[in-house]
Amino acid sequence: MDQLAFGCVRRAVLVCAAFFLRLIRWLQASYWVPNARPHPPDTLNHSKWGTHRYITVQNIKLHYVEQGSSSKPLMLFLHGLPDFWYSWRYQMHEFSKDYWTVALDLPGFGRSEPPAHSVTYKLSNLARLVCSLITALGKSECVLVGNGAGSILGWHIVNQYPDRVSRYVLLGMPSEAILQQLYQRGAIPLATLLKSAFLLYAGELPVLLARTGDYAMFNDLLGPDAKPQDLEAYKYTFAQPAALRHALAAFRENFADFFLEEYEYRVRKPANTPGLFLFREEDCYGQTPEEYMSLLTDAYEPLETRFVARVGRFMHQDDPKTVNKLIGEFLGMNVTRPKRSLGDGPEKQVIVKEVCGNCYENAHKKPAEAHHEKCVENCDGQAHRYIFDKVRVPICS
Repeated sequence: MDQLAFGCVRRAVLVCAAFFLRLIRWLQASYWVPNARPHPPDTLNHSKWGTHRYITVQNIKLHYVEQGSSSKPLMLFLHGLPDFWYSWRYQMHEFSKDYWTVALDLPGFGRSEPPAHSVTYKLSNLARLVCSLITALGKSECVLVGNGAGSILGWHIVNQYPDRVSRYVLLGMPSEAILQQLYQRGAIPLATLLKSAFLLYAGELPVLLARTGDYAMFNDLLGPDAKPQDLEAYKYTFAQPAALRHALAAFRENFADFFLEEYEYRVRKPANTPGLFLFREEDCYGQTPEEYMSLLTDAYEPLETRFVARVGRFMHQDDPKTVNKLIGEFLGMNVTRPKRSLGDGPEKQVIVKEVCGNCYENAHKKPAEAHHEKCVENCDGQAHRYIFDKVRVPICS
């Protein structure tokens, strides 16, 4: 009992101390006035990330960065919120040997021209714009890669324009229809809903808060291991006039319809587009991986899934080596599978985890631990698998 009381008092002291430290920061003028950034950091214009291009699509001047030969198949990257082309630098460099890699700045982001009307940010309009871009680049289809809000846009394109996507790789976020199912189940955390409502109804306050602490929000988004030049690239980009307002407008245009419209994926055009979905533990919204993955595999087929451990919202930047490896394996594998009738009996689905819970809890507490490189072999792979029975085509080989 004494230990419990001591623990409660200690916790209360820590909470009060954190509150007063935050209050002191709020009272400092430097907390509310970010540093001036008149010049872009060198990394944004470095030739190793690719060549900067501009193209006009639907009367909007879009900026994109390319690597590789345009004679190769197109791999198109879609960023999330708040983000821009720079997010995909590692993937563009990795896959430019076999693909024409193009990282787009969506309208109003990075160096792309903002749209005349915010309705352009609705998923249906952005999807048409992306398809028009594919045509303007001289291609009929692409390998589509997206993260976060870019993944939601990617799912929409796969649903409505499957003929424009040969394969797709989406990270972190499910489709709008799956999000609605999770909301109806009460799986979306209340904190997430409150934060979304704040962004929707708080006017200019979210923009003001995003600038505090010299754009400290990007320190949290990119994580403690982010390189200083990468942090500066994000802070410079979103310190530009109206950059944060465009990101907020894109969010509001779609979230405002979330409770009003039903995003029905069952009426989508027939498609057998092979896809890969990479997810974190936090992306499951409190569901078990089996429940969460079954929502996706019931709607999208064929679909491969992979779990990525110890990463944040920008997993492709936090652990580019693992993400590139998984994408490369997916693009190189034979995705054609024989159809099975429902009368053949249940079939086991296997969701492969890159790192098991035991390894994560124990072996990886020390950063220098080399066990991660051969985690599956050292654990015989048994702790890395969720296995369950269902009459479906396997989502992982």
